[in-house]
Amino acid sequence: MIVDAHVHAFPPEVVADRAGFLDGEPAFQLLYADPLGRLVEAAELIESLDRDGVAQAVVCGFPWRDPGRARLHNDCLLAAAREYPGRLIPLAGVDPLGPGALAEAERALAAGAAGLGEIGAYLTDLDEPEVLKGLIALARLSAEAGRPLLLHANEPVGHDYPGKSPMSLRGLYRLLQACPETRFQLAHLGGGLFFFELLKREVGQVLANCVYDTAAAPFLYKPGLYSLFSRLAGPERLLYGSDFPLLGLSRYLKDMAAAELEDRDRERILGLNAAAFWNLI
Repeated sequence: MIVDAHVHAFPPEVVADRAGFLDGEPAFQLLYADPLGRLVEAAELIESLDRDGVAQAVVCGFPWRDPGRARLHNDCLLAAAREYPGRLIPLAGVDPLGPGALAEAERALAAGAAGLGEIGAYLTDLDEPEVLKGLIALARLSAEAGRPLLLHANEPVGHDYPGKSPMSLRGLYRLLQACPETRFQLAHLGGGLFFFELLKREVGQVLANCVYDTAAAPFLYKPGLYSLFSRLAGPERLLYGSDFPLLGLSRYLKDMAAAELEDRDRERILGLNAAAFWNLI
């Protein structure tokens, strides 16, 4: 069974009129002001899953600053999960600096969201005081609800690209330290945080409730990351996430083949790990 642990879908209103949703939304402007940044609805996502033979997908909300837009998107994904039962695992998105963010996250979780995500700060480091405060509140809400939080992370070095935030691993680590009860899925290989799994015992304790996803990995890492990750963090902690519509399954399968993974490790990454983490089995 293949599970895609990181995909995106938007409400039809946003897909039809992205320009109308740019004002007051710095994260959306950063990622989607360019018309080449693809926006898809749930129906197109399902078509892609069917073509690739993907059984289920964890579909992210968006960190809208406007509470009405956050509610629109969250309700859209909840409705899509009902329309395609057993196929879509809906997450709720809010901006940690948005007014009423905590209340909207709580409402969406009560309405059936499987967790929060993709949550992040795209314009500042995570340890900026107000951002860190907002993220901690959302992470603790996730822990209280017994639901995971899918957190945006990116590497602090290398080339620039839309959506690459000025975050540091120090800021990410401070958030994880502050929320030991929260189960985190760290997007985009946690910005490389997994490299530090071999450090002192404290680091392993702080990262114990974290898994990592492969979203955008073919653009960022060499294929050898798969075998290296297994040695550093363990093969049970890496989840296939395509970041669809950015990439599809075939690109990841190509890199996994080049990495010469053991069959069991490949099965874990492609679905078993996500099924366990998101309680799909």
